[in-house]
Amino acid sequence: METRELEKILKDHTAGLREELIRERRTSGGNQLPRVSIITPSFNQGRFIERTIVSILNQDWPNLEYIIVDGCSTDETVNVIKKYEEHIAWWVSEPDKGQTDAILKGLSRATGEFVTWVCSDDVLFPGAVRTMVEALIKDSSAGIVYGATAFIDENDRVIKVLSYRDMTLHSLLYEKHSTIAQPSSLMRRSVYEASGGLDPSLSYTMDYDLWIKLLKISKAVNLGDVVLSGYRLHDVSKTVGSYRKMALEKIAVNRRHTGDWMNKVIYSHYWYIVEDWFRGIRRKWRKE
Repeated sequence: METRELEKILKDHTAGLREELIRERRTSGGNQLPRVSIITPSFNQGRFIERTIVSILNQDWPNLEYIIVDGCSTDETVNVIKKYEEHIAWWVSEPDKGQTDAILKGLSRATGEFVTWVCSDDVLFPGAVRTMVEALIKDSSAGIVYGATAFIDENDRVIKVLSYRDMTLHSLLYEKHSTIAQPSSLMRRSVYEASGGLDPSLSYTMDYDLWIKLLKISKAVNLGDVVLSGYRLHDVSKTVGSYRKMALEKIAVNRRHTGDWMNKVIYSHYWYIVEDWFRGIRRKWRKE
């Protein structure tokens, strides 16, 4: 799909609530279908969170449970949440210990057979939930399904689109670029719980650790080029702003699961830290 077409789809999808979908969710008897619980951890993303909320509430899956866990935001976030609270199963704004803690808090409230989280600066494309649920229903041996993602900027312009090769336990542990974009994924709750779930001590690579644990006991379904989410890159996003910490944490997680002092994943992430250091030096020189 062309970049401009994706941008138009996303713009239309997040322009406002589709009231007909909301009415259908309330009256169609959707409780006969498996429930999907989506958690949004949030902190001071007021300029983006409305697009996140609308992109989730506009999903066409009738039995949808939406939970928002905010960490006492000081911007407009809470006012935005209140605007949509009648459509939100549960939300709270209170101090927490970070993103992983917020997700765990939301999961403890969730009642869905299928679960995921979508951060407060990311978005889901239309039909994403239905597509992922139907894939997991079709393959009862799978614990997680995932697809492609569109990396977007602050104004929803598509930077690039990535689809992912098949994610296996071996690729996660021993190959570079083996992870997926988390918002383009959905898990079977029973498998999530059997895996041991999210590690609350992790701040950056809790999803990488979780994928490893999931694939030790189940398999993944790859939807290929189907774009399911918009993954936002901006100056204060964790992905952009904390690369060194993220890389070091991923090295530690990999070593925990492999027992290796060095392998391709560990080596590549040390090298990424070096590259990031050189980028910082170049930026400093340009400013001077």
